Amino acid sequence: MWQPELREQLRPTLNGGKAGWNDDEPAVVAAACELAASRFFTEDCDVRAVADFVAELRLATANDPPLDQLKTEAVIRAALGEADVVTDGITAGQQFLMRTLVLGLLTARLQLDEAAIDKLIIDSELIALERGWHPPLA
Repeated sequence: MWQPELREQLRPTLNGGKAGWNDDEPAVVAAACELAASRFFTEDCDVRAVADFVAELRLATANDPPLDQLKTEAVIRAALGEADVVTDGITAGQQFLMRTLVLGLLTARLQLDEAAIDKLIIDSELIALERGWHPPLA
């Protein structure tokens, strides 16, 4: 499921292959995480459901890379639109990594096929564009 070889192969394509960081591509991942999280978690889910999911994610990845339980929970809760969640102490890079891993497990748990994943990407790109970002479109 995690395909580390493919991840390493695709890594150089991030940021248009240029060195450094941009916020446009992570904006797509953030939107995708929001969409997938809202599909997976019920509206009335409590913090235990999110905590259990993060524990499952840490187990599935063998905690490699290391994921802070509470910070990852905060990223998911923020993706679900909880207003009182504080993510100030989590760097953009950490949030990108957490969202990417969360998204991987969510797509597996939601059993999204290739067409559904393509739609998720397109919808996420549109959301990022609506928010003022300029990601390269898939």
